[in-house]
Amino acid sequence: MAQRSPMSMRSSEASEMICRKDIADLMDRCVGCGACRDVCPSYRHGGCDPLEVMAGNIEKAKGCLTCGLCNDVCGSTIPKKVMMYAACIANDVKIPQTFYDTGYNLPPASVEGLPVPDYDEDSDDVLMPGCLTVAMAPYLEYSAVEALRIVGNDVRRFDGGCCTYPIPYRSMSDGDRDAMKHRIADDQNIRQMFNICPGCRDEMSSVCDTDHVIGPLHRNIDVIKGLKGIDLKVASLPGCSLRHHREEFSDIIEACGCTVVDVEQGCCGKAVPGISEKIMRERQDSLKDVDAVIVGCPSCFARYDAFEGGVSVLYITELVCLAAGDDTTFHKNKL
Repeated sequence: MAQRSPMSMRSSEASEMICRKDIADLMDRCVGCGACRDVCPSYRHGGCDPLEVMAGNIEKAKGCLTCGLCNDVCGSTIPKKVMMYAACIANDVKIPQTFYDTGYNLPPASVEGLPVPDYDEDSDDVLMPGCLTVAMAPYLEYSAVEALRIVGNDVRRFDGGCCTYPIPYRSMSDGDRDAMKHRIADDQNIRQMFNICPGCRDEMSSVCDTDHVIGPLHRNIDVIKGLKGIDLKVASLPGCSLRHHREEFSDIIEACGCTVVDVEQGCCGKAVPGISEKIMRERQDSLKDVDAVIVGCPSCFARYDAFEGGVSVLYITELVCLAAGDDTTFHKNKL
């Protein structure tokens, strides 16, 4: 495809919708190569069109999965940032009332009858559960605390709420979002933050030291190798935001005693009507010969676990707990 200036293709209506100069500047830097379109899982199924968005057609951001694969192939600009902003505008999404009521982007689920995480309130390190964990799989919080304890990291709970990663917050400037993140982190006296959600890790990194839970697990992998272990044949699917840490992720899985089967990597489909179902079906079709799929993202966990008749799913900290002989959370899983 020939290079072209996206700004020259924008309609006046689109220009009015693009009210942030930083976003317009990123769109201007697009050279029109189409690489973003080639790797976009949503586009392949009739969803969003990142190339059209970069050219000014904001409406084509509907169906964006926020997977960030477009960023991996673009050497000119930051298409994911544009796509998330455009998706916010095109879908006319607002910061939800539940954020003002609870601090989370999604309504927290009931924890009645679920195992209680053994937090250490005197620790300088914190665990941020994140909106998706709190809303969709709150028992993952227990497994994360226990897995961290197994490798020598006691944590207290971060009660600051949402990290501002979700699309509804993308109409805000980066400065305003950073200010919001600073406010939710104030007075927490954080030395180190660990995250269940990789999106939270990326967002909170601008205000404190952050690390996804696979960080301390991998640094202490010899401890995991010394556990009882569990013999499973599994697929290693860390999730879009952890795609650059696949090797460490698989190392942890193998240290638990499992055999990693080579399968196609890909997005879980998130929660985009008409697109998610097609993408999850693709993922399931590639997982016929495994006992379970191991994930590092609570969104992936929720999507795989909700797929009727699909392969069993374990979050990475659940696998570590299982290798240690702790099956406390598995009453909720399909395994």
